[in-house]
Amino acid sequence: MDQRPVAPPPLISPVVFAWLRKPQFLLPLAVVAGMTVVAFAVQPGGAKGEAAAAVRTASATAAAPVSTATPTPAPGRAQSTATVVLPTAQPGAQTALVQNQQAGTAGAATAQTGSDVAGIRGTPPATTTQQTQPDLSRQPTQCGAMQETSVALAIEQTINGVSVKATKSSTYPIEYFRCILMATGTQEAFTLASSVGKAQAAGMTDAILIDLWITNAGREFGQVTLKDAQLAAAGRVFAPLATLGGRADVVVSSGQGRTVTLVVAIKSGVGPTTGPMTLTIGSPLFGGQPTAGKYSLFLPTP
Repeated sequence: MDQRPVAPPPLISPVVFAWLRKPQFLLPLAVVAGMTVVAFAVQPGGAKGEAAAAVRTASATAAAPVSTATPTPAPGRAQSTATVVLPTAQPGAQTALVQNQQAGTAGAATAQTGSDVAGIRGTPPATTTQQTQPDLSRQPTQCGAMQETSVALAIEQTINGVSVKATKSSTYPIEYFRCILMATGTQEAFTLASSVGKAQAAGMTDAILIDLWITNAGREFGQVTLKDAQLAAAGRVFAPLATLGGRADVVVSSGQGRTVTLVVAIKSGVGPTTGPMTLTIGSPLFGGQPTAGKYSLFLPTP
């Protein structure tokens, strides 16, 4: 029996084909097909144009996920399937570009920081300007030769158990005395130098330092006030400028003693020396009560 090959069934059933040929279905399909052909035909550069469009799209949407599915190529444009690879590869290049930019920014920041650190290390630390303390060993060259006249004394007077004794007297030209005070460099010396400078401007010529030893042999505390003391020299009377080593009101307990130095600026017009001087101090307080009399110490200075 002769068997002839059976023809394969048609891809589209004649019924379906007849159904698609109807105007209500054929016209929309023709429009869609025409728009697809135009979309691929009008792009400049063919596949290159599509690749450029894909690059721009991937650059604009680098943060958005890109689908890796391969779209169905249009008829007659099989080479266009290569464009689907570019959007998936471009985000990686964009990420690498962003990382390079971040690395460059970090490198610039590191270089700036290193420059700052190098600048800090290369620049010596700023030091606060302070007043230079004079070297006392160079005093003879700063204030001249020593100009001091010192006399050891032992002049003492006691009132109601409170004794005042002059143990030493030192005389300096007032300008020289102010110079050595400034060379000392302490705040107390500067304060005293200011007072001595005012006395010098008032015409005083010499500075007198008198060391006093004050003791109390009584049973109650004694108090001697030095701020009202007076020094008679060269026919004039002068008030003290300061009291060194203690306060102007010297309080001495029973059986104790204190050493203070009285500073007096005088004006001498009788010669190169001051001559003898007399120190007068008011009466002491004993047990808080005033006592009669006053201290008058004659100082045999040259």
